[in-house]
Amino acid sequence: MATGRFKCAAAVCDWVEKTFGRRYTAAGMRKVLVRVGCSFHKASAFLFKADHAKQEEFVAQYEQDKQKVKDEGTRRYFVDGVHPLYGLEVVFYCWLLAGQRFEVGVGGGRKRLNILGAYCPDDMEYLDRRYTEENLNAQSVIELFALMMVKHPHTTHFRIYLDNARYQHAKVLKEWIDNTRKDRGVTFDLRHLPGYSPNLNLIERLWKFLRKEALQRWHPSFEEMQRAVAEVLDNLPRYREQLKTLMTERFHLTPVVSTIIVGVAEAKKKTA
Repeated sequence: MATGRFKCAAAVCDWVEKTFGRRYTAAGMRKVLVRVGCSFHKASAFLFKADHAKQEEFVAQYEQDKQKVKDEGTRRYFVDGVHPLYGLEVVFYCWLLAGQRFEVGVGGGRKRLNILGAYCPDDMEYLDRRYTEENLNAQSVIELFALMMVKHPHTTHFRIYLDNARYQHAKVLKEWIDNTRKDRGVTFDLRHLPGYSPNLNLIERLWKFLRKEALQRWHPSFEEMQRAVAEVLDNLPRYREQLKTLMTERFHLTPVVSTIIVGVAEAKKKTA
């Protein structure tokens, strides 16, 4: 059962009959499976190109540095972008009556809100820059870093955890960081995550929370969607209790590639 080979109760019935000579109906087999501790799941995906060893190394270094940077007065942020598409994020799972079909309208996906956000794990502060006409680029990162300095004018060292998007390695960004250190004495220490490792970026969990709270319902206009997003992101203290358990500094590492069997994964529970 743990190999994920059975896609439905009927497949289990066939295997049991061939293996043990016992016949079950699909309904009867579902009851048996529940009784022995099984449940129907949706498989979850992960990026198989991720390097498990590099992820372990990152987490070990992160834990080692965590107390040190606090003692030094360094502010830490996890940075990432998210791009809500108008009308295309409203499909969701929900309980319905047996046989019922629940349809929701979707848009054409032509309008997109681009957000570059930063989350501090030490005090749950959230900052961002939002754009409706521009794509995220190196200038977006510079504007976000400038906002950090405005919010914390006495901080001279910022440690930034971020992925390897091309614009986050841009020459113009590196030059701005060098000039800021020389002219203002403020250091932005960029710590790039291992490749294919969104599971190590805390703010990815916040984006998942945002989709659940603001995007999984229909908005009559693109502007309404923007207001729904702002209602969540501008009022995160309102969700402090929910975020306290969601945004913990505990990281799930991807499986070791050599142990992967196609079709095997842990997943969120879903009704059959």
